[in-house]
Amino acid sequence: MISFIFVEPWPWWLGGIVIGLLVPLMYYFLNTALGVSTGYGNFVKLLLPKTKLKWLNSDSFKNIFNWRFFFITGMIIGGIISARTMGLSFATTDMGVFTDKVTWPFIALAGWFLAGGFLLGLGARMADGCTSGHSIHGIANFHLSSIVATVFFLLFGAITVFLIRTFILGGV
Repeated sequence: MISFIFVEPWPWWLGGIVIGLLVPLMYYFLNTALGVSTGYGNFVKLLLPKTKLKWLNSDSFKNIFNWRFFFITGMIIGGIISARTMGLSFATTDMGVFTDKVTWPFIALAGWFLAGGFLLGLGARMADGCTSGHSIHGIANFHLSSIVATVFFLLFGAITVFLIRTFILGGV
């Protein structure tokens, strides 16, 4: 049983239960919603402490080393530990079908994924929250804005995957 927890990928339903339990636990212990994008803001504020960006100078980022910083750090460290216990390398450029089919040089792949990360962060700011905040926390609390945001996340995610598969991966 213990080896299952640390070596084998979890079934989707077990991961869903664990994530679903985080919502009430976050409220109970920290009186706050589960969300990831603000934690990335903490890292940006750490790198750019004197920034003039209004949203990075809000109350959410007065204390950079809050629970969100440690949550994001834990996600990164957890991913590394998970990969290592499954016998995978510390870091990889392998992104499954995408890197199997696309033979771009590393710098082009890095630019592609950096641009994707930038657009993801921009979308999270525009939607006033990330997919985890809206889709897990917001829907659980019946927030109409979160339902609408999640519908658009899914819709445009599916459209983007279709476009990438058709025009970049050759219809894979």
